[in-house]
Amino acid sequence: MLASNGCSYACNSRTAKGSPAMRRLSPFAVFAVVGQLILVASAWILPLVSEYRLVGDNISELAIGRYGFVQTLAFVISGLGVIGLASAIRRLTTGSRGSFVGSLLLGIYGLGALVVAIFPTVGMFVLTWTFARHPRWRSIVVGSALLAGAALAVLFVQAEGPWVGLMQRLLITAISAWLILVAIRVRAIAITDQLRGRLPTSSSATESANHAP
Repeated sequence: MLASNGCSYACNSRTAKGSPAMRRLSPFAVFAVVGQLILVASAWILPLVSEYRLVGDNISELAIGRYGFVQTLAFVISGLGVIGLASAIRRLTTGSRGSFVGSLLLGIYGLGALVVAIFPTVGMFVLTWTFARHPRWRSIVVGSALLAGAALAVLFVQAEGPWVGLMQRLLITAISAWLILVAIRVRAIAITDQLRGRLPTSSSATESANHAP
């Protein structure tokens, strides 16, 4: 079917995928990866150079310690990255079951639910189910399920006690690893769609050839 400009529907669809909104998804994914790396690094390294213990103290306690500004900045960067990633996932999985709920739960995590780990953990499982139903996401389903399972396992065993700090850091590491995996996939999909959006379809190429002088 041809549009008014002589281009096929497929051509218009691909051009939409190469739109500025689609091009922004790749930087969102990169920022999400950077944010999670910063968060994990601060959670594991700051206790080694501050007055807090790696095994026995909560991550949130680092925010009021000697290097509290570093931990606070890590929370902010991580949160913004997760919000951007949740938006990108929603855009790329719209129409699939679980897309809205999973993306919403990740968004809540990004807004400040770092101390309520149930939100990102449930969101990880919901989106893993969504990915399994979406052809472009199926390559990460196994890794997504394993990381979601690891996060859930640590969530159940963590409790106040001598190991609470270590368990919390393992939980954050599992969640961050999942977010990085998904962000890498978002970037790959966004780049692929950009390239397809720049390539003319066979019908549009033929149309151009017919009008060539």
